[in-house]
Formats: sequence, structure tokens, C-alpha cells
Amino acid sequence: MELRHLRYFVALGEELNFTRAAERLHIAQPPLSQQIRQLEDELGVTLLQRNSRPVRLTEAGELFLARARALLASFESAVADTRRVGRGHTGKLAIGFVGSAMFAGLPDIVGAYRDACPDVELVLDEMLAAEIAEALRRRRIDVGFARPALLPEAGLAQRLILDEPYVAALPRAHPLAARGDIALAELMDDAFVLYPAQPEPSVTSLIVAACQAAGFTPRLAQEVLHLQTAIGLIAASVGVSLVPEGAARAQTGRGVAYVRLAAPMVTAPLTIAWREEDVSPAVQRLLDIAQRWREIAPFRN
Repeated sequence: MELRHLRYFVALGEELNFTRAAERLHIAQPPLSQQIRQLEDELGVTLLQRNSRPVRLTEAGELFLARARALLASFESAVADTRRVGRGHTGKLAIGFVGSAMFAGLPDIVGAYRDACPDVELVLDEMLAAEIAEALRRRRIDVGFARPALLPEAGLAQRLILDEPYVAALPRAHPLAARGDIALAELMDDAFVLYPAQPEPSVTSLIVAACQAAGFTPRLAQEVLHLQTAIGLIAASVGVSLVPEGAARAQTGRGVAYVRLAAPMVTAPLTIAWREEDVSPAVQRLLDIAQRWREIAPFRN
């Protein structure tokens, strides 16, 4: 018994006429009659009363018609679902991200992915960059948005998505808050609100390196885990910090002034990371969307 037998029988069972069923199936009537005979021989029962006009189904034929319809519908659903999974249009995708990615990059990319693949369940989890590498290794996430870039590691791949400039985040009452731009060295006497330097990679290492290149090592005022906490502490005049420009644009009006840094520019690279071995369509679709977004991003390396 093959699928065509079921399709032929369903057409005949619904039309109750060999000629109309053959036309519906785009085949000649004799092959249709032959296939239905083969099906009856396979089942060992009579499915049709051929001596009536119109053709009538036997009791066994009525039962088989209902079951054949269900089998064909299930098969067609399985084919459609398999194609959607194979094209990355359904399934589940776990994404880890650093908090600052929410201000530039991640919302646009995730939004575009949802539009393209509305049936894919997205699970998003905020974490530190160092935690993203571990989560990828342990398969807790499929893709990570990291800042700074993950340390090179066998089995993991990553691609630059965005390299936006850092700006100085200062209390509104800070003497430099009204300036159009400042040199990083002008902050050498200020205490800094920073993320933990360990585990690496950490954005603190980028900030410290930039400060040292400007001739000083930043003095720590307070260590924080989240950008929102850092902004609140800066507004309270606990210290100063550097934040990505995208985050600064989203945080205006909270008692913090954001001032551009004069050359040399300090940048905040955001990367997308995944397991090299992962060729799942859902992951590849997200990578494609992220790459297209990068090509039109307002800040590029």
C-alpha cells in the first residue's frame, strides 16, 4: 500500500464517481479502477458498491475513508513542519546577550528574526560576556551577543556585528558635563563605576586599557553588574564611566550627561557567537539576519 492508493481512494470516496475522481486526480479512469482494486486486495475487504448509481461506500469503505483522510492530513502536516524546521522557520532558539546589546543591535535583529520566523520560540537570557562562552559550550544557548568579543576558543565562532564608540557618562553637575567633547585623560582624577574585571572577557578590560593608553589607570569607585545600576550611581555622583553610544542615547534625562570622547576613539565591539559545528537552519537564519543588519548599522568597524 502506498500513499497514492490513499489519495486515489479519498478522491473516489468524496466524488463517488470514477470519471469525476479521475479528472480530479488528472489520471485516466482505467488506472484509477485498477489502483482501487489493488487497495481492496491489499486490505482483503470490499470498499465500494460498484453496481449502484452513484457508487456507494461499504461500511468498511466509510471507515477507511475517514482514516485515510486523517493519515493524509497527518502526512501533509509532517511534510510542512519538516520543511519549516529545515528552513529555520520553527523550533526553539536560545539566545544569550550582554545587557548593552539591548540598546543597539539586538532589538533590531531579534525583531527581524521574529518577522521572518514567527513560529520559532525565542528564549533570551541576559548574562556577562564570559558566561556566554560557557553557556555555548554547555549548550544552554545556541547564539550569544557578547561585548567585548569572546576570547578565541576552539569550537566557537564569532562575527563582529557592531563597533560603536564609547562616550563618557558624567554626573550632570560634573565640570566637564557641558563640553561638546573631552579627552579621556581629563577624567584621570575621577573615580570610575565599572563592571567586574573578572572573569574575562570584560568591558572593564577595554576601559582600563583605553585609560592607560591615555596616561592613567582608572580609580575604582564602585563595581556593578548591570548598566542600569551604573547609570544610577553616576547620576548620584558616585563616579564616572564609559558607556556605548547606543546605551547613552537610550538613557537621556536621568541626571547623567553623555559627552563624546575626542580622538583616539574608544569603541565597544559587539559580536555574535555560536558553536562552529552548529549548522541548524534556525541558527543560520539568525546569522544571516545579523549580517544583513550589520551592513546597514549606524556604526560599523
